[in-house]
Amino acid sequence: MTSFLSRFAISVFKNTAPKSFTFTSVPEIVPPINKFINNLFCTKPLCIVRNYSVDAIQPPLAVDNASIPLKKKTVYKKAVLEEVSQKEGHYLTLAYATANSYDLKGLKEALIQQKLYEPGTLKTQEVGDVVVANAVYSVGDEPRQIIFFKEGAVVFWNCTELEAKNVLDFVRPFEIESYPLEVVHKEREIMTYFYQPNAKSCHLQESCFVLVENGENSLEKYTFSHAMVQSVRLGAWEARLETLASSIRSHTALMESEGAARVEKKEVVRKLGELFSLRHRLTVESDLLDTPDFYWEEENLERLYSNTVAYFTIPRRTRVLNERLSHCVELLELLSSWAADRHHVRLEWMVIALILAEVCFELLHFFERYIARHDVEIAH
Repeated sequence: MTSFLSRFAISVFKNTAPKSFTFTSVPEIVPPINKFINNLFCTKPLCIVRNYSVDAIQPPLAVDNASIPLKKKTVYKKAVLEEVSQKEGHYLTLAYATANSYDLKGLKEALIQQKLYEPGTLKTQEVGDVVVANAVYSVGDEPRQIIFFKEGAVVFWNCTELEAKNVLDFVRPFEIESYPLEVVHKEREIMTYFYQPNAKSCHLQESCFVLVENGENSLEKYTFSHAMVQSVRLGAWEARLETLASSIRSHTALMESEGAARVEKKEVVRKLGELFSLRHRLTVESDLLDTPDFYWEEENLERLYSNTVAYFTIPRRTRVLNERLSHCVELLELLSSWAADRHHVRLEWMVIALILAEVCFELLHFFERYIARHDVEIAH
């Protein structure tokens, strides 16, 4: 580098006009060159600029303006009944997922025979398999309504917790593949709704549903209910996966501590079947991954459904649940291969034992023949 700079400086001096520089000997040229080089290297640390990419991780730049607000991630938290709004004019909305599906035909007939609720109708018949039940007896000015979904969930509008509990007990004979009661109550969703006089359309406001006063809100209430049903169903599946993951955790701890796993092939296959059944319900039977077809032709309802689904963080929860399912399936497949290897090793040892037994029997027969021949020789 130094020789290159020296040649560069000499070429510069040579190309300079003779009127500007006149040197009589080489020693007179060396000091200016050395001074030029020294000045160049003194300014070198000030001129280092990386205009190329490197593998090293650069430290983050400090933010001079501390007043710039940082965007915080919104995390959904289930509401507690004691914390919901108790303002006048605010009414309670409860959603429960109690089973994999309902027998809606039998449920509707039982409701008619009970004579406490009468079947209601929505403005359109394209909403799918639902049963709307309106309370026969009024308590206050606001009517009470229940919407049963075929997917095994029910939403109560303006019903008390006691009334909801009685209806859940009434519905249990019509459930198909019921969920545990503790999961039903733990994963429920609680919201409130009220009527806003100046509202032009129904919308979601913080943790409340806003309905249009003196308007036809049946489809909007169905849309809110549908989004709540999606959340409680997803919560029940999350609880089921948590139970399965807890049962697998002991095997992973044993693998970590002892380097082996004591698991039976039948148990692994059963747990794999439960996981694949859960994934089938999540990705095939449910419509959590996409907007239902009913909302495609209803722009206002589609926007309302999307906003409510986003409030319950259903897309993110669905993605996380799928990732956890994949992890559990991989772990169980590893345990399955481990159990299969143990079975193969056991079969190999059984084959070896049979071969040894056959060898022992052959040796025994050989000694018997040898002793018999020896006795004959002695007799002669």
